[in-house]
Amino acid sequence: MRIIGTIQHQPNNTIMEQIARLENKIDRVLAAISGRDLTKKVLSAKDVALLTGLDHRTILNRSNLPQSDRRHIPSVTFGSSRKYFERKVIMRIFNMEDSHG
Repeated sequence: MRIIGTIQHQPNNTIMEQIARLENKIDRVLAAISGRDLTKKVLSAKDVALLTGLDHRTILNRSNLPQSDRRHIPSVTFGSSRKYFERKVIMRIFNMEDSHG
């Protein structure tokens, strides 16, 4: 095992595994900085933006597209006009690994 900076390189780890681990760490840091809990079952557009890197307005606009459009992002509302997005659906749409259940 070689140590370069703070990343430990092991011969049996693939580049994709290392990238996935780094993405997880970055997500946790962003969540800590923003004070948002990204492990909730239902996320706001700003939470989804933190996870995906897209602007929250893009997320909201895509939720208004017809369901037949491939860019459509499903959303739910709970009594108010505010839209929420299921974390498991977002993870599946953006091909992200869901380590929170």
